Amino acid sequence: MTNRSRTLGLLGAIALIALGMPSPTAKAASVADFYKGKTLTLYVGFAPGGGYDTYSRLLAPHFARNIPGKPKIIVKNKTGAATIVLANWLYNAAPRDGTVLGMIARGAPTLELLGGKGPKFDSTKFNWLGSLNNEVSVCVTSHRAPAKTFKELLEHETVVGTQGPVSDSEQFANFIQNLLGAKLRLISGYPGTAVTVLAMDRGEVDGICGWSWTSVKLMRGKDLEAGKLNILLQMSLAGHPELPDVPLITDFAKNKSQRDQMDLIFSRQTMGRPYLLPPGVPKDRVAALRKAFMATVKDPKFVAAAKRSKLEINPVSGEEIQKLIVKVLATPAKTVAAARENLKSKGPLEKAKVVMLKHSGKVTKTKKGGRRIYIDYKGKEVKAKVSGSRTKVTIDGKKTKRKHIKVGMTCTFNYPGSGMEAKNIDCKS
Repeated sequence: MTNRSRTLGLLGAIALIALGMPSPTAKAASVADFYKGKTLTLYVGFAPGGGYDTYSRLLAPHFARNIPGKPKIIVKNKTGAATIVLANWLYNAAPRDGTVLGMIARGAPTLELLGGKGPKFDSTKFNWLGSLNNEVSVCVTSHRAPAKTFKELLEHETVVGTQGPVSDSEQFANFIQNLLGAKLRLISGYPGTAVTVLAMDRGEVDGICGWSWTSVKLMRGKDLEAGKLNILLQMSLAGHPELPDVPLITDFAKNKSQRDQMDLIFSRQTMGRPYLLPPGVPKDRVAALRKAFMATVKDPKFVAAAKRSKLEINPVSGEEIQKLIVKVLATPAKTVAAARENLKSKGPLEKAKVVMLKHSGKVTKTKKGGRRIYIDYKGKEVKAKVSGSRTKVTIDGKKTKRKHIKVGMTCTFNYPGSGMEAKNIDCKS
């Protein structure tokens, strides 16, 4: 740098200070100073164990490392109404200083437009950070199901589980039933995909229509390899390269009206794993977190961790999501009205009954300070996730903390199934 350049730079900085304006360097420093030593909370709107939760727990430590000031990030689950409870809280009550982030359902931004009830937010006013993946959802049935192809789904009644009225699994099932004539019977209200999959394992439902392909591979990769799952239909605007022989829903559009409805409904797949901040967060912090998000998805350590976890990463920037939402919410009224009708359930739905199991055995190991507890149940190792706030833990009848569970104790899990979060864990020392 020449002496003249240095002089001009110094004069420019002095001028900014004189006008009361921070220099770019000072602005960057202020963001780093704010986040240094802080602990951020990333809230996930779905229960533990599903794809949204898995992506977030993978992201958190790497994202934190790329934020100026290198704060810590902890992940918490705040469930209800397929993430609408979380979205409403983020919009109306959450701190607006950049210390609280959220991950909500990809369909939440268009829910009100499409006739759903519950949203108390304006999607365009959130500060969108980005998405980890451009998703393809699929309609899946078990090997025991009456329908093993999409053609058979038009001929044989098939029972599918959903996570409630605003979930992809319920909206997509209604859509292919109303528009394409699929013969489906819906059981609504499972608290998350992982619990719905357990219901499929137990034969309570035949399948799920609206399950992310990445989650299928992550949660049931061995079942796929063993031929225990049927992939009937891709529900997205573009097919996945790994599914060349599975039909794409747009292949069945008979006219422009149907194709326009598909464009509206499945646009959400572009923001398949979306992260956001509440409205009103200072712009410099929003910009810094967006930059850190995109740096994270290119971070070699994060990329390697995602590969080990078999999670797809096809990032979409926060700016792209913001533009997409504005565009989608401007869809012509005629298309919106037609799509609304085809997303509605025709007649009353059966309500899901979440089966709680009781498994007892000696503790074989614990991990993460008691967040994961393993027992030997009839010669098979099973595990439970233990929440510090939602799981009631007792030892010899006395309420205690999860960290006090030790190898060798005999414990009883009250939970939906292995790998799921326990409602109660009762142990004897």
